[in-house]
Amino acid sequence: MKKNETAPVSATVLFYLKIARIMKLTTALLLFACLQVSATGWSQERITLKMTAAEIKKVLFAIEKKSDYRFLFTEEAIKGKPRVNIDVVQATVNEVLDKILANTGISYKVLGTNLVVLKEGIQAINIAEQQEVRVSGKVTSANGEPLAGVSVLIKGTRTGTTTDANGNFSLTVPDDAVLIFSSVGYENSEIAVNGQSTLSVTLKQSEKLQDAVVVIGYGTARKKDLTGSVASVTGAELAKQPVLTATQAVQGKVAGVQVITSGDPNALPIIRIRGTGTMLAGANPLYVVDGVINDDIRNINSSDIVSMEILKDASATAIYGVRAANGVILITTKKGKPGKMLINYDATVGIKEATHLVNMAGANQYAGYINEASIYYGSGDSIVKQSTLLSGGNTDWYDEILKRGFFQNHNLSL
Repeated sequence: MKKNETAPVSATVLFYLKIARIMKLTTALLLFACLQVSATGWSQERITLKMTAAEIKKVLFAIEKKSDYRFLFTEEAIKGKPRVNIDVVQATVNEVLDKILANTGISYKVLGTNLVVLKEGIQAINIAEQQEVRVSGKVTSANGEPLAGVSVLIKGTRTGTTTDANGNFSLTVPDDAVLIFSSVGYENSEIAVNGQSTLSVTLKQSEKLQDAVVVIGYGTARKKDLTGSVASVTGAELAKQPVLTATQAVQGKVAGVQVITSGDPNALPIIRIRGTGTMLAGANPLYVVDGVINDDIRNINSSDIVSMEILKDASATAIYGVRAANGVILITTKKGKPGKMLINYDATVGIKEATHLVNMAGANQYAGYINEASIYYGSGDSIVKQSTLLSGGNTDWYDEILKRGFFQNHNLSL
């Protein structure tokens, strides 16, 4: 029987096979070494930082900007701590923290996801026992509908996430962290993790005003949502003015509104909104006080006004028809509130007098002007004789007509 014989292998082939094995082994060793270096470099991230007389909080925020670390702390832990100076070049985060937290009584621990927890005093003893928890859950409204885009933030930090289209979220946090859930139009909710891995959160709709609210003919609306021309003045601004009527207090505060005061006691100021709108039907605006149409608001105390809205264009005044051709002034007054009875008293006392008067000529000076004009341009004789001047009649009509006025205003409200 003939035996099977193996084909001889040349020395060249054996050499190339040996080289291939060496290359494979070298590649595997290099890959392993790169992974080790990457892991070491991640945990020993180095930063360069220079700050003088800076608060610890600002230094921590600066570290966050220059690295992948995030800090978890409370305001009480760093409040009142002395300012620090730091000047490091290519230093690890641990080295920087050791310098700025020295002699402050604050301890820290770096968790697995580069989250650094800072605590002070007795709480720092348990910081080494801090563990991380992967928390996931769902955020819904009071009707059970999922809420998308809800901000989920770890209290005391700027670390967090947002919910997806189905209201779901997932976040790695310390086991004793507190999560803050917030969304526009809903009340904020704070929930302690306490080692839980699953949370179900329900947000309630906020009853607070989300933006400045302006009263318009159809009710109220957010100021940024208005398309008509509406000007608003708060009651606090009106009450600051030492005037007798609320309309006088608006003078100079609203563009396109002209307030003319005659100066007569208890006279109603004339208001022109964007000029005169009609010639025959009158030019006064329409006053609406708490939904009731008025022609005169002199009996309303400025301190009792919450807000005054001035509607200036057709879109804002449409509900009132032709009566609002000259604009509308909406006034909202204060209302009673449940609770203890409050008594408010305010008084205004002052004086009024004319200022910047024209410097008038005296009797002799005026007679000289008249006589000189008559001599050169008139009959050639003096009109005012010297005997007339000697008989008196030198009256300062400014002093006779204009007197210093005294005014006072007293208001008592319950």
